[in-house]
Amino acid sequence: MADQQPEVADITLEAARKQKIHNLKLKTSCLSNEEFIQDLHVSDWSETQKQKLQAAHEKASELLASVESGTKWNLTAAYDIQKLMRVCGLEMSVRELYKPEDKPQFMEIVGLKKTLNELKQHRNKTRIVSFTGTIDNGLTKLEKVEDELRRSQLDATELAQVPVAVLKNLEECMNVTVIQSALMGNEEQVKAQLAAIEKAKEIRNVAVADGEMAIAEEQFYIKAQLLEHLVELVADKFRIIGQTDDENKMFAKIHEVQKKAFQETSAMKDAKRRLKQRCEEDLKHLHDAIQKADLEDAEAVKRYMGQKDKSEKFVRENLEKQDESWRKIQEQERTLQKLGTERFEEVKRRIEENDREEKRKVEYQQFLDVVGQHKKLLELSVYNCDLAIRSIGIIEELVAEGCSAIKARYDKTNQELADMRLQVHQEYLEAFRRLYKTLGQLVYKKEKRLEEIDRNIRTTHIQLEFAIETFDPNAKKHSDSKKELYKLRAQVEEELEMLKDKMAQSLEMFGPTEDALHQAGIEFVHPAEELEENNVSRRSKIVEYRAHLAKQEEVKIAAEREELKRAKTIQSQQYRGKPVQQQITQ
Repeated sequence: MADQQPEVADITLEAARKQKIHNLKLKTSCLSNEEFIQDLHVSDWSETQKQKLQAAHEKASELLASVESGTKWNLTAAYDIQKLMRVCGLEMSVRELYKPEDKPQFMEIVGLKKTLNELKQHRNKTRIVSFTGTIDNGLTKLEKVEDELRRSQLDATELAQVPVAVLKNLEECMNVTVIQSALMGNEEQVKAQLAAIEKAKEIRNVAVADGEMAIAEEQFYIKAQLLEHLVELVADKFRIIGQTDDENKMFAKIHEVQKKAFQETSAMKDAKRRLKQRCEEDLKHLHDAIQKADLEDAEAVKRYMGQKDKSEKFVRENLEKQDESWRKIQEQERTLQKLGTERFEEVKRRIEENDREEKRKVEYQQFLDVVGQHKKLLELSVYNCDLAIRSIGIIEELVAEGCSAIKARYDKTNQELADMRLQVHQEYLEAFRRLYKTLGQLVYKKEKRLEEIDRNIRTTHIQLEFAIETFDPNAKKHSDSKKELYKLRAQVEEELEMLKDKMAQSLEMFGPTEDALHQAGIEFVHPAEELEENNVSRRSKIVEYRAHLAKQEEVKIAAEREELKRAKTIQSQQYRGKPVQQQITQ
């Protein structure tokens, strides 16, 4: 294409050169004839000369008409786009305007449609339901944009980049883990743990009923371990919820993505509006220039026709005067010569005027051609600007809908996580209550066991002292028993400290749940208070049992004392010589 342009220019220049030679030949012929007429004016006058002059005049009229009709300057470059821009004050150059041969670039829009279709087939079916409407609306809008672009010369590469971030956030939002699915495995483990706890509780109750305290104590420890594991499982839910919350937090700033997208579309809209405004201003200038050129052309034609009529009148008058001169040839020779000269000058001037007029016509026609071409480009650019603004608006709607859908899903997920946290806190409260009360029961029993061991140690110590006092051989047995009791006491103390540490640790771990429940306005009885009430109730019951047993012991002791008193009385009477039988009878 670039090689052909110089060839076309060379051909045009050659044609213009030939046209110029043709015009020169016409003028030369006409002027030569005028010179011949002048020669006739100064030659000997005769009838023959007059006839020749008349024939020459006729030929001159024909040649002049030929010059006026045959002179052409349309191959000479008299008007181009640079002159048009300079004369009309245009701002838009041809390279800035859309051209009919420009092809629209919209493959990136097709790529966006493909991305939305892939999102529609996303593996996370639960999340697809939340975004089905958004995806369908997005596909509809992109198809509308594609239809608009197919009828334009626009390049949609930059426009297609605007919703990329939104679609990426949309895909990532669909990839967020569903909290119910994430907690499913944990829930199964919690159920299994609760079943094991219930089983341990049943075994303990049976052992207590059968008096198997060793088995009951063992089941207490098993239950405590199971409850500890249950608390760990429930606490692990916070970690799972936290992971889901972390995945969901990235969408908290979706409004910034929307803001950035709107900034980009606003910039593109402003650019197209500015381009449209500049094109419209150039169109206005062109309309004004066309009107002005039409007026100037009409005035020039009118002026030329007036001059031509004047010239025709002048030629006719000249001929009339020449005829008159022929009659007065002797007297008017000088006048005839002068008139011939004037005619020559007039013809010469007329030829020059004709050249100027033809050149002006060519320039005017080329002006109209250039204006027409440039006007089409400007109108096409205005059309493309309008179409681009509509397409950008559609993309803005797509971005807004996508961001709104993501924001709604983000808020809903946050609410679900908050509800799930509160539910887990309540579940953790129940698990902690069972663990804390179980550990409290063990602590209570161990403390009572420790008190019992202390009493046994004191009793054994007294027995040992009595045995030592009387050199009783059982002193060794009492000493060994005392040592075993001390060992047992140390073991029980160690177990008691371990249980208290577990209670303190579980109470500390319960702190966040307690704060969360208070903040949520959920009232509950603290497991520590329940344990204290249970311990007080249990101690009261044991005190009543002991009081009952103590009362029976007092009755026995009183009976024994009465019996001893009677025995002493009998012994006293025997010592005094009274018969025993008499005392018995009495």
